[in-house]
This record gives sequence, C-alpha cells and structure tokens, in this order.
Amino acid sequence: MATLDLLSISKSFGAAKVLHDISLAIEDREFVVFVGPSGCGKSTLLRIIAGLEEATSGQIMIGGEDVSAAPPVERGISMVFQSYALYPHLSVYENIAFPLRVQKLPQVEMDERVQRAAGILQLTDKLDLKPGQLSGGQRQRVAIGRSIVRNPKVFLFDEPLSNLDAALRGDMRVELSQLHRQLDATMVYVTHDQVEAMTMADRIVVLNGGRVEQFGTPMELYHHPRTKFVASFIGQPNMNLVPATVVAADASGAKVALEGGHEMVLPVAAGTLSSGDKVEVGIRPEHVEQDRPGLDVAVNVLERLGGTSIVYGSLQDGARFCASLPGDAVIAEGGSVHLGVAPEACHLFDASGDVLRRTSAPEIQ
Repeated sequence: MATLDLLSISKSFGAAKVLHDISLAIEDREFVVFVGPSGCGKSTLLRIIAGLEEATSGQIMIGGEDVSAAPPVERGISMVFQSYALYPHLSVYENIAFPLRVQKLPQVEMDERVQRAAGILQLTDKLDLKPGQLSGGQRQRVAIGRSIVRNPKVFLFDEPLSNLDAALRGDMRVELSQLHRQLDATMVYVTHDQVEAMTMADRIVVLNGGRVEQFGTPMELYHHPRTKFVASFIGQPNMNLVPATVVAADASGAKVALEGGHEMVLPVAAGTLSSGDKVEVGIRPEHVEQDRPGLDVAVNVLERLGGTSIVYGSLQDGARFCASLPGDAVIAEGGSVHLGVAPEACHLFDASGDVLRRTSAPEIQ
C-alpha cells in the first residue's frame, strides 16, 4: 500500500472553479472519507486522484511518486463505482477476473487471486452465478472483488452504497470496515452520508463549495468543529443553531441572550467578543436534558425510536429546535418540554460562521 498526497489541487470547468487549492496528506493504510453536500466537489476530487479527470493545477503523489500526468492504469489505484459496472453476461468469477485477463496474467495466478478475493468477500459459492442472480449487496461485493484482485496501492470508492436500502447499507458499512482491516489498505471513500463517514473513517475530509472545511478524526470533528458548516453537517440529528446576542463579555466568558429570552454564560476565550455582537449557539440534540431550566420547546413532532425519542419542536420565537431524549421520556405532541444544556457542551459561532475558541472543551474519546 502507499501514502497519498494532494498538493494544491484546483479544478475549473470553463469559468466555473469547482476545487480550490486542496492539499491533503493521507497516510499509508488509512481509511479517509470525503464527505459533503451534493456539488461540493468530492466526486470530482476522487476522479482526479483516479486520473479520470485532469486537475487544472496541482500535483498528486502516490507512494512518493508524482502521478499527476500518468494514465489511470499506471497509477496503482482501483476504483469502485456507485453503479457496480458489472458485465451481466459474465459469471461472478469472470467479472472479478476481468482486469486480470486484460493484463494477460497466467491462469494459475488468476485463479489464486480470484479465489482469495472471493474468500474475503464471502462469494466463493457464488462464482458460477450471473450478476442478475445476486442481491444488491452481493453485486457490490463483486465490484469490490474486481478491485481487490488488482492489488492496488490505493482503493477508491465513489458512493458505493447509495443504491442499497437502509438495512443493507448498514450491513455493508460493517463489511467494508472489516475489509479495510483485512487488507490493511489505503482507502479513499466518497459519500454524502455523514453516518457512513463517522462510522467508517479513520479521518474525514469535510468539503464545502470545493474547499476543505476541516480534516480530522470523526470525534475531532464532532467535539471540535472549526466552522458552523462542519458542526451542522457532522452529527445525527443535526446540531441546533440558535441565534443569540452577547450581553456581556469578560475573562470568565460571554453572557449571551438566546432568542426566546434564555440567558447563559459560555466559556469563551477573553477578547473574542464584545457586548452587542450577534452570534449563534450550537446545541447538539443529544446534549440536552429534560426538566432542566433553560429552553421551553413546543413539541411539534415526536419520533419514538425505542431507546431514543426525537423531539422536533420550536422555541418561543418560532426557531426550530431538535432534542434527543431517552425513549421513555414523558412527552406529548402538541405539548411543551423544558430543556437545559450545560454551557461547556455548547458551541459558539461568530457572524462569519467560525467557531469561537472555548476556555474549556469536552475530552475527545
């Protein structure tokens, strides 16, 4: 396997610039996920790594070698697409072996590689079947098997689970994580699903508008988002962002008044705020507690999920608010609930959307 380094990658389609000076250092055997909303440039960046798109500027280094001008076949990569791209008239064996036939490998070596990949992916008893006889998850495994047999330096995955139903996606997330450990491989994975990113990645690249918002471990992004965009994108349900005004600020922190009237003191570094500043308080739904003084939330919709109850409601000023509470919490749609949150669990964002440095923060676990 190999390291992957992107050095000042930019990409324009005519006058439209879709990637802006992206630099990343991906370590050997690391599982990195590119995540972001549709149109943020994540698939374009993956295709540039693969050699299917040409960067307007910048360098791509794989294993310390500059492959920026190399064709895809010479980059030592293998890519799994969203559509599987299997040949319907060929058997599972023939689909997995196809890139090896193109390379004209000896039959003995081809058999060995295909059998190894089939064993890893639990497809040994499916080798004689056609893709049409397989489930969606099995077809995706065949596509992955075709990548494994090539012994690439870097595996690339372009939203490979988006065509599967929710239950199967959950199963395949586990299988791909296990596959990463088995192969001890460098993997780069693109998704718009932050749950996939959080559960599978060693580190996550959050992209927004063709720029890297933040690059870090899942729990770094969860506990210490650098921007409002990262904070609201990472975590499920999404973080609440409540408009507020700074009432006073000194060395002990900032006293803010949330829309709706509630006031709280947040541990923000001295000198970062002044009285009258407009800010937003970030509150994760899972960090609130019922029947604590603080926010009065009108309950519009209540989702009972067994161990958890999700409240979708609104504050006194009409701003939407979401809370994740214990499954047996006493709540009723159309009623109200009193919710509190510890100040140290809150995030504070300035008018530009950047996080304000706290004087204390939760430990990363």
